Amino acid sequence: MTNEQKQDFTLRITQANRSGLVLIKFEILFVYFDDIHEAFQEDNREKLKAAIRHADAVLKSFQETLDFKYELSAQLYALYDFHRRQLAKIMIKRSLAPLEETRKMLRQTYEAFQKAASQDTSPVLMQNAQQVYAGYTYGKNKLNECYDLKSSISRGFLV
Repeated sequence: MTNEQKQDFTLRITQANRSGLVLIKFEILFVYFDDIHEAFQEDNREKLKAAIRHADAVLKSFQETLDFKYELSAQLYALYDFHRRQLAKIMIKRSLAPLEETRKMLRQTYEAFQKAASQDTSPVLMQNAQQVYAGYTYGKNKLNECYDLKSSISRGFLV
C-alpha cells in the first residue's frame, strides 16, 4: 500500500459512518490482495509475508468486531476464518489460486455490504475530526482539498 493510498483511506475513515467504515476496510483488504499478487509475481518472500500478514490483520479485525447477538455473525466469523486459512495456503502451496478464490468470494460480500450501507443514515463516527472540502479549487493535474480551520480549533481532547 502506498503512502498516498494510506492518506486517502485515513481521510475517508474520518468522514465515515459505521457502514462506510466496513466498506473502507474491505477496500483496504483488496489493496493488500493486490500487494500479495505483486509480491508473488516479483518472487519477493518478505514482501509477500508482510502483505499476507496485513491482509490477515484486516480479516481478524472483521472477526473481532462481529456482534454475536445477530445470527449472521456466526456465519461471517466462519467465512472470515476460511479466508484467513486461504491466505496461509498461498505461502504453503506457492500458488495464487487461494487468493483469487478469496478475492472473488469477498467481492460478493463487499457488494452485499454496499447495498446495506446505501440504506445507513447513521452519523459520522468521528464527530470531532477536521472537515475537508474538495472541489473548490483545481490544480493543474489534480483536485485540491481545503480544510475548515474554524472546526480545527475545537478538535482534540477537551478537559
